[in-house]
Amino acid sequence: MTNANDVSGPLDRYLSILEVVLASKQGLTLAELCKILDLPKPTAHRLVSALSSAKALEVADEGLKTYRVGARMSRMLQLGRSDSALINYCQVVCNELVSELEETCYVVKLTPQSAHTIAVAVTEHGYRMHVGEGAVMPMHAAASSKILLAHQDEASRRRYLSGPLEKLTPFTITSVRQVLTEIEKAKKDGYATCVGEVDPSTKAYAVPVSSPVGVFYSVGVTGPQFRIDKRPMAYWIEHLRDAAQKLERILEMPHLDGAQFATGPRGATARRPERKAAG
Repeated sequence: MTNANDVSGPLDRYLSILEVVLASKQGLTLAELCKILDLPKPTAHRLVSALSSAKALEVADEGLKTYRVGARMSRMLQLGRSDSALINYCQVVCNELVSELEETCYVVKLTPQSAHTIAVAVTEHGYRMHVGEGAVMPMHAAASSKILLAHQDEASRRRYLSGPLEKLTPFTITSVRQVLTEIEKAKKDGYATCVGEVDPSTKAYAVPVSSPVGVFYSVGVTGPQFRIDKRPMAYWIEHLRDAAQKLERILEMPHLDGAQFATGPRGATARRPERKAAG
């Protein structure tokens, strides 16, 4: 049995591999890992294989078999970079959701000026598209921002849609009247969609996340349209709503001050969205 105080045990070797791979930035080959850590090749291979199976490492270059930090470890590191407990919780929910859906998942927050991502978990397919950390979502085109507008009052909707609406792709709607019609439909449906409106090859779904002060968060999923369309819409909406419910429970926790998330339209209030059947 390994002594818990024995720093040379298996756990320490796993952590040592992760440390040197992180330090390398570009990744390391098995031979380099053996040399740096003074490990026998069979031992290093076994440890690296276990870390790769757990998605803590991944192969960056098949030819040279260069190992770099994997998707799961990258998500864990994101949690350590945020000072906000709320953003950390959102990241955890995104991490769980991306493992279920295998497409890029994200949480978007509505502020008085715009809507932007506060947590993103990228699929292992590597498709991040227009969704990145802190990305501003087009109010008239993105599913995540449209479902947020759906739960604001009429004056707030028009304020967010004031000014020229950019024609991002041939499918982008630039008529305020048409966007407002789509937003109203999203409110009735309980979800919003974006089909090629931000990126012509992608599709996205988003649902609202209610809080004690209204609806100022949404959770979404996006990916190449051909992959998203392989599953029925109800499949995506069901998973998104489950994630939204987790976030709603988090937002009700007493140690999260309402001031952290009451940053939507000034003076605006919103009702909690009704749960509707998808499809």
